[in-house]
Amino acid sequence: MDSAGIPAPVERLLIRLPNWVGDIVMALPAVHALRSHLPAARFVAMARTDHAELASRITVFDDVMPAPPPAGRGRLRAWQAAVAALRAERLQAAVLFAPSFESALTARAAGIPVRVGHATDRRELLLTHPVAPDSGKHRTDGFLDLAAAFGAAPAADPAALSLQPPEREFAEDLFRRTGITAEDRPVLVNPAAAKTPRSWSAERFCRLAETIADRAAGVPVLVHHRAPFDPPPGWPAHPSIHLVGGITLIQLGAVIERCRLYVGNDSGPLHIAAALGLPTIGIYGPSTPDHTSPRGGSGAAHRAVSARFPCSPCRERFFDECPSPPTADGRPPCLDQVPVEAVAEQVDRLLANG
Repeated sequence: MDSAGIPAPVERLLIRLPNWVGDIVMALPAVHALRSHLPAARFVAMARTDHAELASRITVFDDVMPAPPPAGRGRLRAWQAAVAALRAERLQAAVLFAPSFESALTARAAGIPVRVGHATDRRELLLTHPVAPDSGKHRTDGFLDLAAAFGAAPAADPAALSLQPPEREFAEDLFRRTGITAEDRPVLVNPAAAKTPRSWSAERFCRLAETIADRAAGVPVLVHHRAPFDPPPGWPAHPSIHLVGGITLIQLGAVIERCRLYVGNDSGPLHIAAALGLPTIGIYGPSTPDHTSPRGGSGAAHRAVSARFPCSPCRERFFDECPSPPTADGRPPCLDQVPVEAVAEQVDRLLANG
C-alpha cells in the first residue's frame, strides 16, 4: 500500500502499541522506520497501563499515555478520558499496531484524521487506510506493512530499549545477594508465560535448569519464579541454581541484560532478551517461530525448539480444536512433545559459541 491520502509531513503521530509484550517488541522495527521517516514529528505512544513502563524505555517516543482498560468498573469514564487526552494533542495521524476494534474507535472518536491499521476485528470502516493482514507473514513484517503506508522503509537499526539506572542498580544488588559476580554472566531460564497452555511444564524447566548447571560447570543458572511456574518444595538443591521472583518486567529486563543466554517459552521476555542483544532459545508449541520468533535487530542468535505439529500455529482455543486431548497438567500435546534434551542441546551449542 502506498501513502496516498496521508499528509506530508506528519508532525504529530499517535502510535497505539499492541496489547502483548512480545508484540510490542516485534513492532519496534516498524516504530523505528516511522521515526527515521518522520524525524521531526512528535510521537505519542498509547499503551496498556501495565506496559507503560516498558513503553517509556523505547527511545523514540516523546510521550506515553495509558490506553483505556479492556474491562472493569469505570471503563467508560477511562475511555472518555483517553479520547479527551488524545484530542488535546491535536494528532494528525495514528498507526494502530493494536488490532482491536477499541483502538480504532478511540482514534476516530479523538478526531485523528488519518488512521492506519490492519483490517481486523471488523473495524475497517473506522480506518481511513485499512491494510489487509497477511497471516503468512512474520509478525514484525506485518507491522512494517503499517509503517509502509506512510512511505516508511525499514531502518538499519531497530529502536532499542533504554534501561535506566534504577533497574540496573536493582540487578546489581540482586546479583550481589545471590553471590554472582559481574564476570559470571549466568544463564537465565524463564518458565513464566501469560498463558499456561503456552508454557512448558515446571517439571521440565526444573530438569532443564539442573541439566544446564551440571553440564556448564561454573556457570550460574537463574530461574525466574513466576506463575505458572510452580517448582516442588525444596527445589533447587543444586548450588549453581538460584530462584529470582517478585520483580517487575523492567527489573527482569535489567537482570536479562546481565546474563549470557536466555531460555524460555514463546513470551514477551524472550523478545526483550533478543532486543537487549542476548542469544535466545524459545520453546514453541501452539505458536510457530515462523511467525513470532524474536527479531531483536542485534544480530544475536535465536534457536527455536518445537515439535513442529502440522496444526501449529493454531487459534489457541484450548482445547476445542486440538486434535489430541490435553496433558494431565493442562498443556497441549504439541508443547508436551518438546523434550528436555532437545532444549539442552541448543544451550550447549550456544554456550560453546561464547
